[in-house]
Amino acid sequence: MSRSVGLIMLASMLLLGGWVLDAGAFELDKDYLYSRDANVPPFQKSREFFDMPDRPGSYEVIMISENIGPLTFRMVRVHGEQEKTLVQRRSYSVGNHEFEARFDNPSGNDDLIVEIANSNPVASATVSVFVIEISGQ
Repeated sequence: MSRSVGLIMLASMLLLGGWVLDAGAFELDKDYLYSRDANVPPFQKSREFFDMPDRPGSYEVIMISENIGPLTFRMVRVHGEQEKTLVQRRSYSVGNHEFEARFDNPSGNDDLIVEIANSNPVASATVSVFVIEISGQ
């Protein structure tokens, strides 16, 4: 099974019935490093910091939400006190928001911040964030 197909199947399974299921229940060729839900109030943003392992590695960052948008997803590399935006995408869907990007940490010295901005003036958004270590890299 290709990596994209596996990740799409995983996201579908996680959102089955609107419930976020235990990530440890799935056996893929990847190991979960982090799994967390971010609650973002109307016209606000959430910044989630992930302390990455102090070893070289490659990671897949997945953010999914069933809420009404628009939502903006941003992935930031943190090196010491410096932050650098790697990827930023805006989703205008009515539900079924999905963001997926790769985070390479070749030196093992960087950390990760994901930022979710909710542009909906009325409703809060819950976004499930997964950081998956890609094995065999």
